[in-house]
Amino acid sequence: MATELSPELRAQIESLQKLGLAQLMAISEDFSHPDEVLNAARVLAEKLAQSKLEAAAGVFQENTSAFAGLVTDFVAVTTIARKHPGGDAVALLTPTLRKLGQIQATLSDFASEVAPSAGTSVADPEVPVAHIKAAAGAPAPNTASTSKSLKDIASEYLAMFDAAVVAPARLAEADRRAKTLASFRSTYESLGLTVKVPWYFIGLIHCMESNFNFGTHLHNGDTLMHRTSHVPAGRPLSDVADPPFSWVTSATDALTMLGFNIHSDWSLAAVLYRLERYNGFGYRIRGLATPYLWSFSDRYSSGKFVQDGVFSFEVVSKQCGAAVILKRLIALGIVQRP
Repeated sequence: MATELSPELRAQIESLQKLGLAQLMAISEDFSHPDEVLNAARVLAEKLAQSKLEAAAGVFQENTSAFAGLVTDFVAVTTIARKHPGGDAVALLTPTLRKLGQIQATLSDFASEVAPSAGTSVADPEVPVAHIKAAAGAPAPNTASTSKSLKDIASEYLAMFDAAVVAPARLAEADRRAKTLASFRSTYESLGLTVKVPWYFIGLIHCMESNFNFGTHLHNGDTLMHRTSHVPAGRPLSDVADPPFSWVTSATDALTMLGFNIHSDWSLAAVLYRLERYNGFGYRIRGLATPYLWSFSDRYSSGKFVQDGVFSFEVVSKQCGAAVILKRLIALGIVQRP
């Protein structure tokens, strides 16, 4: 006899449907992805738009196989995306895959469809941008171009950095974070010499991801007692080390998995680009300035991912942006302008 879904599970599925559709539409509208990724995302988005997710899971004893098929479709899109490095389709879809796996575990005892962990991200191409001048004018506040090419947006980063004005009410907090970062300079410098990354870049990520907590992964702020559970999940890999991890081991993995250790260009534009890329281009593909860089300045006013894959235009970030902290590090004489 069929068993109807509980109200709680139905609400979870409806929320997932909205999340998945938003992610797929963002991918399908981002023409930096290869055609194969775009087409696969569009096909799957059409399925979600037609409410087939809820229909497939409506009576789980009768429709488990249909629901499993939809999970397979999501995995297929992610697999295609992995073959075409350079975009953030995998990062966008991973939270959905994880939630699909959780719902499927509730629907049935099938364990074959498991949300994959985030894979190793590829390095951004080495593009010499040190010679690029700032654009004549920065984009309007709270906006940014939708390009994800460093060569295309290097001048935009410089113009935004020069134009950014720290909110007077936030200046003391920005300075406090800059001075806290500087207090750990010797630790960041030691790691930076090993991975060939500027010490302040490591410190900025450490601030943004874990509020300077040395008991957490530099990848995303998860505890060092286990491998990462949030995006990127499953780091460091088993061939690197086993938990509990030292902060240096985890931080080395976080920086090298993105290929930061192979780059020689650490000009200001490159620094800002890699900081934004570390958090993801979810804001940029919406034409918005990312709070990860610009929060607490006049370059940003609102818009935030409140959780993996869930975006709100109304929510305002309460975290000081990395570019703002860097601007204060330079103003305080702690760091020379890259």
